[in-house]
Amino acid sequence: MTRRFAFEPAARECYLALRKDPDNPLYLAIKEILNELLEQPGSRHLRRLRYRPDTWGVPIRSGDLRWLLFWRPSGADPDVIEVHYLGPAPGET
Repeated sequence: MTRRFAFEPAARECYLALRKDPDNPLYLAIKEILNELLEQPGSRHLRRLRYRPDTWGVPIRSGDLRWLLFWRPSGADPDVIEVHYLGPAPGET
């Protein structure tokens, strides 16, 4: 089994922009969460916030920044994790 991500376009753009600075603490925090998602998508830590049926939110903190990652397992392919949102949490800029 090889899990992989399917990013919504806006989430992908955000991730790729952050990836341009691989030493950025926010990017490193996001990368850690994504790696954990690939390894253990059933982790309680990754399923703390439920938004819709089968859609989960993971809060990401880096310094004073608060971000969110919304994801769900693909209904069509059990090896695909769909990332629907990656960006600032509500109230953050």
